[in-house]
Amino acid sequence: MLISCGDDDDASVADDPVEQTEEEKQLESLSASAWTMSSITLDGADVTTNFSGLVLTIKSDKTYSTNGSYDPVWPSSGSFTFGSDLNTLTRDDGVSMTIAVSETSLTVTFTYADSGGRIDALPGDYVFKFTP
Repeated sequence: MLISCGDDDDASVADDPVEQTEEEKQLESLSASAWTMSSITLDGADVTTNFSGLVLTIKSDKTYSTNGSYDPVWPSSGSFTFGSDLNTLTRDDGVSMTIAVSETSLTVTFTYADSGGRIDALPGDYVFKFTP
């Protein structure tokens, strides 16, 4: 007498996880936690106090928000798209940013070209460093 429990191959196909794209992996890293500002420089000078308490939240739907108003250098909310690679973002206000993200840090580098007249809106090269 022979007894069969069926074909085992069907179960293994159903258990295979769906492979994430590189963009999905990058979005997962960016949206894993809220990012708390640790330091900010403008043309190499420390301007951290101008953005005191900044917390950045990035969502997997390519939107972001902050816990306050840091306009116009960093709008309180908006969206972004990836550029030519996954380390380049372009905000919906046209600012192109270079990012470096890991489990322990997020660094955002960009040039702000427009002056809003406030000290924290000075044009120049910004480097924002965040921790989770």
